[in-house]
Amino acid sequence: MKNDYIGENIRTYRARANLTQQQLADKVGVSWEMVSRYERSINSPFKKIYKISSALNVPESLLLEKHIPKKYSNIDYKVPLFIQIPSSNKFDPNNTNYYYICPEWVLKRDRECIAINSSLINFEREEFNRDGVVYISKNIKPITNDYVLIRDSNGFITERYTNTNSNIFGKVLAQEIRY
Repeated sequence: MKNDYIGENIRTYRARANLTQQQLADKVGVSWEMVSRYERSINSPFKKIYKISSALNVPESLLLEKHIPKKYSNIDYKVPLFIQIPSSNKFDPNNTNYYYICPEWVLKRDRECIAINSSLINFEREEFNRDGVVYISKNIKPITNDYVLIRDSNGFITERYTNTNSNIFGKVLAQEIRY
């Protein structure tokens, strides 16, 4: 779906309303799987946007506009979230409209870390899961056997750090898995 931020807005306002995907689905008349697909921007929610906005008690415009929801605008533990590789290939916070609430300890390690959607990374290890986010630091120097994010011709991969790695994008601080 072209407007990925709509799914993120639905997820944000659903969380703000303290609703599970199943509870929102029941109010809208779809399955929880469909709500999940809306939130991940796999399916378009446009046909149900009125019901979704009513169930979440927010105007449709808040779901359809690109913005940082007020709930998150003053939270200290938010990091830029990249759900796709920016067209400029620069993972600059100004190149995303999404933010992810991360654990406090992650920001204590690196205040400038970013979150990257796991689906953008080709994981070769079983330790990583494709459904979630990975916190990356470009400021912390990795030591031997730390996981690092490597740029390759197909995007990104994770590897254990050695002194011979090339094209290192950053050190993997943690992965948060979504269930």
